[in-house]
Amino acid sequence: MPTSPITRWVLATLGALVTAVATAAPLTFAIADLPAFSPALVAEEAGFFASEGLDVKVIRCINGRRCLQHLTDGEAALATVADTPMVMAAHAGKPFSIVATMATSRGGNRLIARGDRAIRSAADLKGKRLGFIRGTSAHFFADNFLTFSGLRQQDLTLVALDPARAPEQLASGEVDVAGLYNPHGLRALELLGDKAVQLHVPQLYTVTMNLVAQASLGDGDVRKVLRALERALVLMRQHPQVAQMIVGRKLQLEPPVLQTMWSDYEFRLVLDQALITTLESESRWAVREGLVENKTMPNYLDMVRDAPLRSIDRRAVTVIK
Repeated sequence: MPTSPITRWVLATLGALVTAVATAAPLTFAIADLPAFSPALVAEEAGFFASEGLDVKVIRCINGRRCLQHLTDGEAALATVADTPMVMAAHAGKPFSIVATMATSRGGNRLIARGDRAIRSAADLKGKRLGFIRGTSAHFFADNFLTFSGLRQQDLTLVALDPARAPEQLASGEVDVAGLYNPHGLRALELLGDKAVQLHVPQLYTVTMNLVAQASLGDGDVRKVLRALERALVLMRQHPQVAQMIVGRKLQLEPPVLQTMWSDYEFRLVLDQALITTLESESRWAVREGLVENKTMPNYLDMVRDAPLRSIDRRAVTVIK
């Protein structure tokens, strides 16, 4: 795809930023290779971490659950992660601090079915095999859909999918329907072609894409990371073609596909009280479904570390502590 003069100029400017010499000790950041975490992907590639004086080493992860595991295993100081893996880790007693939400979405999860298995609506799912990616936002999303549709888990056969090849498992017929997050949902539609059916799902759940940190990481470094992410968000708003080119190259996604996915998200740095409500709701679900051994509700407010973001943009913080 040809690039415009302004796009070439912005890319050249970003290239100069990447060569900036960071002065701090290396900081390891686990970033999921998913479009939902585009602000972190753009900040890395555009050199915004380096321009804040940070020497960031990135661990690329298949999803946020794996990124969070890198952090709780002591391999990373920061991680990108959606809300559901945070709930699972909190119930397991894994320590981490929630420092910001970088995106929210009501359309980033999809329920894709095989039309050749006589599936057109929720009523057709009884007796079918439902695939899910365990412990992720798509898992919670799929279970919410079943509850809303009046279906019980025993009405279907539940199959845990491999997050590395979930779309291919649906396309090969290992399951009849699957709850998938981006980019897996669109990839499944592409693989299935005219056999694909995207089931209508009411907007029951707003997924959050978050930045979490080790408790030992200083507020100064967290503020620098947040400033780098804010610079990435400005680039995404002012030069979306450039930002999508950056993310598309990193994730090997075609621009039209990525553009479709980006419309599913609202990208901004916040710490919203609604996040606490979501985490507590998911905790009750995890306990009810027997997904966690520790049944005690974690104190999510105590896990929120709002000072760094509040010092940058007080209006972005609505969490009440």
